[in-house]
This record gives sequence, structure tokens and C-alpha cells, in this order.
Amino acid sequence: MNRPSAETTATTTFVVRFWREWTGAQSRWRGRVEHVQSGQQADFLYLDDMLRFLRQMGVTLGQFTDDDEHKPSIS
Repeated sequence: MNRPSAETTATTTFVVRFWREWTGAQSRWRGRVEHVQSGQQADFLYLDDMLRFLRQMGVTLGQFTDDDEHKPSIS
């Protein structure tokens, strides 16, 4: 898997899609995440799997809470 370099890529775009699958009376949510620049994608059942894919693509995920004053902002 080719991983984009943080030094050469200022912006990284992902598309995340969620859908519900039904099996009889039971349902579950599934998802797919795609890295737009490379076209690489991953299907997932759990958000941890989506986050793992983002990390593999070079995204650094910080840990924030609602009380954190140092959240990233868009200027």
C-alpha cells in the first residue's frame, strides 16, 4: 500500500459511506472509506477499522474531549 507523505501532501481527502444491511429482522451498519488521491479503500464494520485505515494512510489522529480547549479549528 502506498502511503502518502505528510511532507508532500498538504490536503488529504477521504469519502466515508455508511449503509445498513438487513438479514431477516436483524440489521447492522457497514461502511467504506476511500482515500480520494490514491483510490485506495477499505470496508469496515467497526469504527476502529476505519480509523486503522486512516492511520495507514498517514493521518495522525489526536485524542480530544468536549472539554479540550486545544481542539483544531478551521481558519
